[in-house]
Amino acid sequence: MSPLHLSVTAVLLVAGILLQIWASAPDRADRQHALHLPVILLYSLSAALFLFSVFPDSLTEGKALGFGLGGAAGFAAFFMLASFTWLSRTRQRDELAAQLQRVSRENDALRNELAGNSLIEGKPRPLTQCIRYELPLSGQRRHRIGMITGNLANVLGIDVWVNPENTRMEMSRVDEPTISATIRYHGGRRDSGGQLTHDTIALELAECMAGRTHVSAGQVFLTGSGELNESNQVRRIAHVAAVEGEPGAGYRQVVDLERCVRNVLIETDRLAAAGEELRTVVLPLLGTGGGNSDLQKTVETLLAATVEYFRLRPNSRIRVVYLLAYTDAQSAVCKAALDTYREGQSER
Repeated sequence: MSPLHLSVTAVLLVAGILLQIWASAPDRADRQHALHLPVILLYSLSAALFLFSVFPDSLTEGKALGFGLGGAAGFAAFFMLASFTWLSRTRQRDELAAQLQRVSRENDALRNELAGNSLIEGKPRPLTQCIRYELPLSGQRRHRIGMITGNLANVLGIDVWVNPENTRMEMSRVDEPTISATIRYHGGRRDSGGQLTHDTIALELAECMAGRTHVSAGQVFLTGSGELNESNQVRRIAHVAAVEGEPGAGYRQVVDLERCVRNVLIETDRLAAAGEELRTVVLPLLGTGGGNSDLQKTVETLLAATVEYFRLRPNSRIRVVYLLAYTDAQSAVCKAALDTYREGQSER
């Protein structure tokens, strides 16, 4: 057998093996039987080439469509006809596999939605553990999206914390149960008794306002992180105007959440381009703290805006954006949205 024939045989065989492995992936369950046809053809061609190179005097004869075939051609034709006969019977199997896969995805989505709704309707329970869950964006190795559970004060090693602020950029009092209060307290200097002695981040944010009393929805200011740099390895705080206040009615979520997300990421990328090491961002569920917003819609909007930002800016220096899920209800909704995104990408 000549080296050329041996090389071609090896290439055909390896190609068949690799194609069979690729065709057997779960996300191709709806067409696995059809994809096995070229696998069989590669195997048959490599076998024919090998046999008739080693045994050149061997004969295999047959007829196909009224034509007589002999030798290697007859051997290969036999396998091709057998393959096409087998393939004609696989359509129903592939259609059934596709239907089962679709029903399974729908059941999973419904189960996640029901679990999230049951948690929302009950009393949300704060999560005590900071657990990270992330997945890559489709077609990109550079960027990922994910979720972090638990109290923001316990999150370590994230470069940028997003603070959902009001359109007046007035941070919450330190004893209020808000993200703004958490950032204000832990970012300021405190005495041995834990009392705030220097309101570091709130003072810097006031300087950014430069005497203004109001900003438009979606406006972003990036400040330093104060004491959070040492305690939580936070480099920057991105204050975004995500809620609007109304006398007698309290605060409500701004309409254009996509603009809030986009501006946060744009400003973060701007500083990263200037040389700051800003690679990770944690994004609270903007405007959901008061219960005056649709949690599921908010999560889906934030996720979609983040994915769209990375799609339009494939060279963004930001690597990962995490949604912050403080309660079990938020965690269930975030996890369901991320799983739905992943399943949607696997269908493409």
